[in-house]
Amino acid sequence: MQAVFIIVPVFILIGIGWFLQQKNRLSDQTLKENSYLLYWFAMPATLLRGILSADVSVFQNAVFLVAVWSPYLVMLAVVWMTARGKDTRERFAVLMLCSVRGNHFFVGIPIVSLAMGQRGVEVGTLILALAMVVMQLFSIGSSQLALYGTVSRKTIKNTAVQLLKNPLFLACFLGLFLVYAGLNHLPSWLNATLGILADVSTGLALITIGAGMRLQNLFKTVASVWKITLFKLGVCPAVTYVIFAGLGLSQDMVQAGVLLAGMPVAVNTAIVAQEMGMDGAYCATGIAVTTLLSLFTIPLWVYLLGLA
Repeated sequence: MQAVFIIVPVFILIGIGWFLQQKNRLSDQTLKENSYLLYWFAMPATLLRGILSADVSVFQNAVFLVAVWSPYLVMLAVVWMTARGKDTRERFAVLMLCSVRGNHFFVGIPIVSLAMGQRGVEVGTLILALAMVVMQLFSIGSSQLALYGTVSRKTIKNTAVQLLKNPLFLACFLGLFLVYAGLNHLPSWLNATLGILADVSTGLALITIGAGMRLQNLFKTVASVWKITLFKLGVCPAVTYVIFAGLGLSQDMVQAGVLLAGMPVAVNTAIVAQEMGMDGAYCATGIAVTTLLSLFTIPLWVYLLGLA
């Protein structure tokens, strides 16, 4: 039960967001503005502070880099080999996309914080900082390959451009640059400012996620996205555990990495799927179902990782 109680605050806040939306207390415009605040300010501040406070020696550890990048490549290969040709191309492309794109920032970091404390946040943000480029490039590239059978120069270019416009990626890049340059000790006033912004992110992000969930007919559609659910909430964290533990990473890195890998599908994945011509409705259902079912799977991983 302790594993359940660790994540209960997260889903209470998501529930509050959903309740407020049902009572028309949060308009679509308010949700859009909250998302903008989170995306451009609060979450980048959380990432930047986490990276700057991390142990810099890990950046010279080749084993750590291999461990961080490998789960994405292995997961995409597993999905490709086991699910190819069993759905429409549009749905198979969504499955490739959803299998590795987790809600790391709005749900993952808060849960890691609750389960592991500040050390978990530091390790988790470090993992995300080093993994983000690989995850973005390979998830989008492999899903386009699934959809069209080829990866074009245009898609590679567009992916690179979008990364350069992504505030979360820019925060990771800036943090890594400052660490390598030996400038990771910020003035106290700047660090305090980032801390206040980071504190804003957790509660507001979870309420915004809850307010954006649409649960009508959800239970009727759970079966239709069982593959997304299995790969994202089950296989992905299991693969991450095998790789992280097998390569001898520290216990806190294994715990943070597996928890982040077990997060539900990222909300913005639906936008990517829609813009790339995939099955957008299938993707949106996968996001809603994995978010709901993670209420049961995350406590299981918390327990298996010895955090409860």
